[in-house]
Amino acid sequence: MKIETKHPNYPRHVVRRATAWAAKQIGLESRHRKPLTIEVGYRKAAWYKDGDTWGGWYKHAERRVQVLLGRNVRYPTPAGHNRSEADRFANDEWEVFIKLLAHELEHARAYAVSSSWEERARLNHEPRVRAVDWRTLLAFRENREALLAEWTKPVAERPAKPQPSIVD
Repeated sequence: MKIETKHPNYPRHVVRRATAWAAKQIGLESRHRKPLTIEVGYRKAAWYKDGDTWGGWYKHAERRVQVLLGRNVRYPTPAGHNRSEADRFANDEWEVFIKLLAHELEHARAYAVSSSWEERARLNHEPRVRAVDWRTLLAFRENREALLAEWTKPVAERPAKPQPSIVD
């Protein structure tokens, strides 16, 4: 799995650990995660006000998951897409990040496990995918403090390899 992050709050080790956790929650096996590129950055769309929204994409041809967060989002922010999801809110940027990551990973999982176009269409049906990302967000809320402590732990530095002397 390749990580590309342009967001200062989500360094590579945090994205890698959060992705592993979210993938486990939705059932995306590690062999299906391996070819993915996870990109985290800011939303820069001309048709939206500068950075006041968020979004994501899964591009199957590139095996790329994009999680794009807004710069000026006011929290809590609505996390539903229709009246039946009107009670869904994300309380902060971490919740938006987890929701988007789980959503796009579920699209990647649908492509990985489907054997026909019909099955892929059924698995990629947006209301079903939004239900998966909502369940993942609820699981994150249950263990938020422990997960964030684990994910944001600094990466242990590897000891430097001993350099052979010139004589050796």
